[in-house]
Amino acid sequence: MIPETLRKPLILIAEDDCDLGELLVFSLRRRGYRALVATDGRAALNAAFEHKPDLILLDLMLPILHGYEVCRLLKSSPALAHIPVIIMTALVTTENKVKGFKLGADDYLTKPFAMPELIARMNALLTRHKRRNAPVEFADL
Repeated sequence: MIPETLRKPLILIAEDDCDLGELLVFSLRRRGYRALVATDGRAALNAAFEHKPDLILLDLMLPILHGYEVCRLLKSSPALAHIPVIIMTALVTTENKVKGFKLGADDYLTKPFAMPELIARMNALLTRHKRRNAPVEFADL
């Protein structure tokens, strides 16, 4: 088994646009991430429970189960609530953004977006999450 400190972060991409999903997988793997895609809301939830990703990229306009509902269910699950979620969507109104944050999203990125910005946001969330969950070390007295 690979030690946690050496394991590459796993990113779950919930995206129904197959071309964008493939582009994200390619871009993330090129940067050293592991990535998997779910093309509808139910599949995204199932993949999150099965794989326990390090971060979720969540489109809102998903078939079967809307991204808002996926976010709500993820953040209400004790097993998954700690996983950072970045909503990435074409829904750009303030109301959409506020709703996403109220449902527990950690970040909100509107489409189209630049890959360097997405990577920067992902890295910031992954770093914060890692620090938050790191064991506390006490200095010698």
